[in-house]
Amino acid sequence: MTSQEPISLLEFQARFGNEDACREHLFQLRWPEGFRCPRCGNNQAYVIKARHLYQCMVCKHQVSVTAGTVMHKTRTPLVAWFWAIYLIAHDKRGSSALSLKKALGVSYKTAWTMAHKIRKAMADRDSQYKLAGLVKIDDAYFGGPSEGGDKAGRGTEKTPVVVAISSEENGQPGFVKMEVVESLDRETVDIFQAHHSCLEN
Repeated sequence: MTSQEPISLLEFQARFGNEDACREHLFQLRWPEGFRCPRCGNNQAYVIKARHLYQCMVCKHQVSVTAGTVMHKTRTPLVAWFWAIYLIAHDKRGSSALSLKKALGVSYKTAWTMAHKIRKAMADRDSQYKLAGLVKIDDAYFGGPSEGGDKAGRGTEKTPVVVAISSEENGQPGFVKMEVVESLDRETVDIFQAHHSCLEN
């Protein structure tokens, strides 16, 4: 499973129905060519099954497949984490903490923490993605009447936003980038373009 690979609910359940399957998937993501010690680079390790750790045979450094992920040092089953990621990624509303609590059978506090960590990780990933291919850039204003404003539009407070969208090969819209800016002058748009797309000015 990758972030771009579509997968149905039944396929997901079949592939990640237990802890071992989840750990194996994380291992393949972390070390696609086999174990490699992050400290010394050695490619051989002991498996400490009771603690789900890999211990390097040379420097004795211990590492887990969840290190550096939202699941690091979690006490919640990995199956629950995988399902939470799936539900949040496939729900246009993002799946609330309350809905995760009911679906996963965890406490509200646990569900809220999981949702918060997953959304932050998704936001961090998306912030690094650059639009490519045919990219259209436009500007817009968001907002409404300010306090004391009238229906004719006087006294409105609107925020300038730059919007960019990439197109797939079939012409369908792809990824979207939006950013609130101070103004909509040429320099601001050029900076936005440099940060969020692979296009040259």
